[in-house]
Amino acid sequence: MLTSRSGPAVVRPNVNLPSRRDFILSILIGTAASLAAPTFAAPQTREIPTFESDKYQFTIVRPQQELPSIRLFRLDGGTVDLSSLRGKPILLNLWASWCAACRTELPILDRQYRGAWRGNLHVAAVSEDRSSRDTVEHFTKTLGLRTLPIYLDPNGYVAHSDSGNSRSAPFALYGMPITYLISSSGLIVGYIPGAADWSSPAANDLIEYLRNN
Repeated sequence: MLTSRSGPAVVRPNVNLPSRRDFILSILIGTAASLAAPTFAAPQTREIPTFESDKYQFTIVRPQQELPSIRLFRLDGGTVDLSSLRGKPILLNLWASWCAACRTELPILDRQYRGAWRGNLHVAAVSEDRSSRDTVEHFTKTLGLRTLPIYLDPNGYVAHSDSGNSRSAPFALYGMPITYLISSSGLIVGYIPGAADWSSPAANDLIEYLRNN
């Protein structure tokens, strides 16, 4: 080791630095390689189709919430847990016998349920009447509903219209009727108040989306 008056000398490794020509050449090669490399776009999630009635549009719930366990009372007797219907999309329609718009929408749902939606979609039409079972039954017969599954919510455990929601009902009544849509995986996707044309192509697109999610 060499020494000097100021202390030991630093031993420097024998490194051959690249020439300016080699440096520029390496940059050009790297750029060409990056341009030749294939690019992969991130997978895109299909957007929820738009759907609207004359007055309202389908409103997406964010963040999406999982469908809770709710016991529904059948008009014809017995009960069913709404969450047990997961695996297919669920159309939850909340209505009342005193609602004029419900008289328009319920027959459409009945036709769709026994026709285009048969086997592909669960429909639960839940009456929010606080009157007797006989009142609801008479109303459905007057409308000529043949196959639509009708349920009762006499105590308000399914839906609520009060701001306090004293019974912790999971669905809010922003209007009457109002329909909530649940995907096959059991997520509450959104809702639309008022009577809607569920036989329209836009409605079919939305149902198809629910089947694949």
